[in-house]
Amino acid sequence: MIRWIAVVAAAACSPAAAQETAAFDSYGRLERLLFDGESLDISTRLAVTLQKRMHVVAAGESLERTPGGGWQGVFEPEPGMQARVEQAVASSAGKTEITVKVNAETEIGVDGLYFVVRVPWARFAGGSAVVAGTNHPLSRVKPAAAEVATAESAAVELSAPAGDVRFTAAFDRPLPVSLLDEWDRPGHSYSIWIELHKGALKHGETADAKITLGASGTGEHKPATVTLNTAGRRYPFDGFGGNYCFSIESPTTDYTLKNMRVRWARTEMTLLDWRPDPAEALDALGKHDTPGSRLRHEFELARRLQGMGIPYVVSVWRFPAWLMADPRIPPREEGQKLALSRWEDLLDTIAGYLAYAKKQYGVEPNLFSFNEANIGVNLLLTPEEHREQIKTFGRRFERLGLKTKMLLGDATGPDGTHTWALAAANDPEVRRYIGAVAFHSWGGAVPAQYAAWGELGDWMGLPLLVTELGVDPFAWRGRIYDSFDYGLREVRMYQEILQHAHPRGTLQWEFTDDYGLARENGSEVTPTQRFWLLKHFTDLTPTPSEGLETGSDHPDVLVTAFGKGDALTLHIANLGASRDVTVRGLPAGKFRAVRTTESEAFQEGPPVETRGGAAVIQVPARCLLTLMSAGVR
Repeated sequence: MIRWIAVVAAAACSPAAAQETAAFDSYGRLERLLFDGESLDISTRLAVTLQKRMHVVAAGESLERTPGGGWQGVFEPEPGMQARVEQAVASSAGKTEITVKVNAETEIGVDGLYFVVRVPWARFAGGSAVVAGTNHPLSRVKPAAAEVATAESAAVELSAPAGDVRFTAAFDRPLPVSLLDEWDRPGHSYSIWIELHKGALKHGETADAKITLGASGTGEHKPATVTLNTAGRRYPFDGFGGNYCFSIESPTTDYTLKNMRVRWARTEMTLLDWRPDPAEALDALGKHDTPGSRLRHEFELARRLQGMGIPYVVSVWRFPAWLMADPRIPPREEGQKLALSRWEDLLDTIAGYLAYAKKQYGVEPNLFSFNEANIGVNLLLTPEEHREQIKTFGRRFERLGLKTKMLLGDATGPDGTHTWALAAANDPEVRRYIGAVAFHSWGGAVPAQYAAWGELGDWMGLPLLVTELGVDPFAWRGRIYDSFDYGLREVRMYQEILQHAHPRGTLQWEFTDDYGLARENGSEVTPTQRFWLLKHFTDLTPTPSEGLETGSDHPDVLVTAFGKGDALTLHIANLGASRDVTVRGLPAGKFRAVRTTESEAFQEGPPVETRGGAAVIQVPARCLLTLMSAGVR
């Protein structure tokens, strides 16, 4: 068995932060508690009860992060009712303390206001609950009544049937509490309804409470076995990269280009700056390319990418108002339609941008797209319009002698959206102008949905790119991506996409300060643990290479592998508690081992030596471990 000895890699490690105890969504609602490397799906939100409609979860709750790390926003349980919500969060000794305050800005005419905590039914069914000091069994079958217990209590405690996991909710004072076994609500859970206020809240009245949540016990440490078939070479792979679209002037842009092996990139084409005035002559548009301008930054970035040998995509988000069907709509508004009479103007504008970039900067993007046109971010196209757009633009680019090809798709997210690209894919002329197939991964998908995009690329005989690889499209709210837990969610997505979609390349959203992998203090850049997790993929994978056949017998242990001649890399993600992992199918020899955990950044340990084609490794909780043969550089 391989036992880890702390040998720090040459790369500098960022200071270890306090261990995370909880994860919140982009609206300030708790999603899960963390303990012993495990994740317990505990969720929270505000709710009200209304006459004739009992236990209705309120709509319209939307909190935003405050500079101090808390949350605040508006709570609207019913039309015409509005309250201001403030939520502070603190963690200590494995507990998560949530202080919530609701101030009525109008009269809130409800029967009661509650803070609701939902606990996973499957984990605690057959166990027990303690409310106000009284023990209550938790049935494995649907009870006659949903109510398990109702009392005034300072705490509620749930224990799993094996006694290995315990959840506690403690309050700063005794409060009326109801514990419900909710079979009829989606998700099937035990719900703890904590009464913050009984009856209507008058204008200016406040309800508040401090609620401390904790999960404890022993995580699931079951050993895992992962397998590798070095002869099963499944798909060609160019490498990993990132988007350089927004915040390109940030120091993080330069930092990632210098400190990660970027194999693919994507930039923005800012038509708003290129041709803001429809009356401008096409040959005069270069006057907007001035020192310090956004255009100058993106042209110089393109030149830097091309000089580094990095293929890149250029995409359009926002359009000048004069091109749109309704010019009164702000450029950032989604779902816009182009004026039918302006298609030729748009084509001239984009072709002029590309011709200028080639002449003045010597750069030509490999691929072009309208960003997420399937849902209108920001231009909305039907499948048929997407097909015609590819042909029209492809013909013009070809006549101008541009090497730039069109992207098929560039759609979001992966869940069944490949069908939007089929009208274009089935047109024989379209194939002449397409250079790659692409999708965005926001929201994730099941294996078959990822595979559908891979199959579309195979059918077209074209590479598949994940041109935006990201987990939560709203994670920018309060920078919830700035956590190790979010980084592990990205690692899971990387592993699943590589396993099922077989892309030629992936592009993280982003390698700038937008969804940044680093924290900035002026010009100083400090990498986060997310940076080191991503560096495993970008820097420790041989490129170009081939994806290899792998497998795992544990749902929380995901593995991918890549080979290039004799060079071999395995990425093993243990997303749960610590465990022994047996790796089978490794060639004889010694392998470098690098791992990142919540407290270790890109740390190198002793070599892993195989015996009989296998090795047993102790892998810590919530860890990405990469094994590399001697040939990987």
